[in-house]
Amino acid sequence: MIDGNPKLDPRDIATAGEYVLGTLPLAEREAFRLRLLDEPTLAEEVARWESHLDPLADEVRPMAPREQIWQGVETRLFGKAVALPARAGAALWRWIAIGAVGATLALASVLWLGMPRQPDGAGEMWVSDMVSEDSEVRLTALYNDENGEMRVSMDGRAPGEGRDYELWLIQGDRAPISLGVMPRGGQAAMPVPEELRTLVANATMAITDEPAGGAPGGVATGPVVAQAAMRRI
Repeated sequence: MIDGNPKLDPRDIATAGEYVLGTLPLAEREAFRLRLLDEPTLAEEVARWESHLDPLADEVRPMAPREQIWQGVETRLFGKAVALPARAGAALWRWIAIGAVGATLALASVLWLGMPRQPDGAGEMWVSDMVSEDSEVRLTALYNDENGEMRVSMDGRAPGEGRDYELWLIQGDRAPISLGVMPRGGQAAMPVPEELRTLVANATMAITDEPAGGAPGGVATGPVVAQAAMRRI
């Protein structure tokens, strides 16, 4: 098992991973880069993340997007379509795919005590990354099917006054099952009851906006804020 440097704050370990993935906002990335110049231990942590995540690039098959798709991306970004060689387009989309895979792994790592891989002896791991349409609410749920442990991390806009976000498990045609009220921010453990554990694999997870304390009678009443399928990692 590869642990983060115990001398570092777990938040710095997580930020080092985001730095390597390129998911930090520009200002935060620049501030972190300057820290690397003066903090050798932090620089070593970045190098460790790079050695751990770089092999992911070898597992992603390059795919060139259709010309119309690439032109649409260019138009949205720059206001007009820009001609681009097919090889360059394929390279960009390959790295977009790598970033998506890496970001999921990084989120899972942070939830499990900041470690860049799942703990030894863990069962199969499942993750659901739920993001609202306006990107203002994000919930990541990581599930270990061996012990039924689910860790959740909440970020972004908190529910309004007198409201709570509630997490739901949706499997096939079954009615949504409440897994509990979400924390208003940060991380929390939400163990899945034993009788529900067989339903988690490939299920859909959803967040709804409910009255404080959760949906009355265990039946969702509020709008769906975000939802995403559970995926094995």
